[in-house]
Amino acid sequence: MILSMTKLNNIHHKESYTLGDALITVLEKKNVKVIFGIPGVHTIELYKSLEKSSIRHVTPRHEQSAGFMADGYARVTGLPGVCLVITGPGVTNILTAMAQARADSVPMLIISTVNPISTFGKGFGLLHELPNQNKLMSEIALNSETIETSDQIIPAIERAFLKMTEGRPGPVHIEIPTNLLSKEVSKLRPEKSPNSVKAVPFIYENEVIEIVRLLRTAKNPIIILGGGAIKAQTQIREMVNLINAPFISTINARGIIGRHPLSVPASPTLKPIHDALEDSDLVLAIGTEFGQTDYDLNNELGLPKFKKLIRVDICKTNITSVPSSYMNLCTDSQLFCKTLIKKLKKYRHTSSDINNAINKAKTLNKNAVDSIEPKLLPALHLINQITEFASDIIVVGDSTQPIYAGNLFCEISRPTGWFNSATGYGTLGYALPASIGAKLGSLKSKVVCLIGDGGIQFTLSELGTAIDENIAIVFIIWNNHGYKEIADFMKQKNITPIGVNISPPKFDLIAKAYGITYINPKNRTDFKDIFIESLNSETAVMIEILEKNY
Repeated sequence: MILSMTKLNNIHHKESYTLGDALITVLEKKNVKVIFGIPGVHTIELYKSLEKSSIRHVTPRHEQSAGFMADGYARVTGLPGVCLVITGPGVTNILTAMAQARADSVPMLIISTVNPISTFGKGFGLLHELPNQNKLMSEIALNSETIETSDQIIPAIERAFLKMTEGRPGPVHIEIPTNLLSKEVSKLRPEKSPNSVKAVPFIYENEVIEIVRLLRTAKNPIIILGGGAIKAQTQIREMVNLINAPFISTINARGIIGRHPLSVPASPTLKPIHDALEDSDLVLAIGTEFGQTDYDLNNELGLPKFKKLIRVDICKTNITSVPSSYMNLCTDSQLFCKTLIKKLKKYRHTSSDINNAINKAKTLNKNAVDSIEPKLLPALHLINQITEFASDIIVVGDSTQPIYAGNLFCEISRPTGWFNSATGYGTLGYALPASIGAKLGSLKSKVVCLIGDGGIQFTLSELGTAIDENIAIVFIIWNNHGYKEIADFMKQKNITPIGVNISPPKFDLIAKAYGITYINPKNRTDFKDIFIESLNSETAVMIEILEKNY
């Protein structure tokens, strides 16, 4: 958010301004429009400055949900999600959300307070005291920094945004001692330090020329898109026809090229996709880390044994990890795609080549769907019903059966239109608060929260946040009366299911308590009509689907 000249002048001409004033002002200048947090005794001084700003404050019912909301907001907007939490329990509560963001490379800034530095490690029994808060956060955050003087706050924010946007994104933490909150800051615009200058990504042109040659001579090329390719979505959509090969998108890359004829929105963990990657004479992978949840979910096939793999990734660690590759380019995906497009534009494909590539993509899609185990087909049918009715839909999911099915195969029309917590860290309770963050990041979009009856009980209270913020989300609850996927897995391992048959609440009464419209479809056909109507509602709607009826 760019400050108005009036506001800037008012700040610059004040005789003094506090650390809180400086913090909120620099966040506004960093285009922060929403902060998620719960006020507490240790943060109220910051709220004095927040009240005078243009930033919208959203109050969840738990700090973990604040992190999940920031995660959903960041994925949809491409901007870091920002949280403000108290010392101690606020910090420990948000750790799970930070771990999810770290696993999925989501930029998130957590600003917390901490007890005065002079008390560290003394065990005085202060309110919200931790033995070493910074060390705890450092285990998950890309970086955790303690402010020692009030004048350090703005340089710390600059470094935090640099850390979140340079290389592989993730959560960053800044903690402010409570005795500094009301201290004056001497200047609003400090000189930039050497470690606050963003590195400029580069690419060697001869490497791109070689990649073009390989793409032109390959008989059976395949492209893999990962979550790291999201920022290059515009270039990739232009690049699809120039390369003329099937484009496989991993879970966090779904929707990058929409429903293009060359799109293969299928998981490489499916055997037909796995086999196709092994058969290909050239695989170009952009922004994917080759993690188990994308490439070998069932721990059966292992990573594909590529004949010739080219990897493009911004993370130096990822790009040198398994699998071994023919060529590694540690660079920005957007820069790479722009450079590749320039080299490819002079080439043309024959109509026969185009048809062959489209037919390969069709075959891959059919084989992928045919390979999905029968028990997931009803859930997959639900996903198809949800995604086919709105071009600008955003589906935010939890670890639940329909999401597992959709992660294996799901066509979505928009980038960042499909994301969930069933990958990487795999936490429960993510979808409800993350869908609120997604809606706040894109108010005009249709947002669907897809969650199980078990997962929703982790963050059920966030329905109240949706009501407070007056936002319309379609909450779809897949009710199979417990943790059915875990129960099935226990049975497969000849383990008697224990601890998985939990009782769901009466969701109709829950919806009534929050003033949310509740609907219980009788069957698939009934759901279709209800869902279309619910998408156009101006208020939140809860749809409970009993698995046995679907």
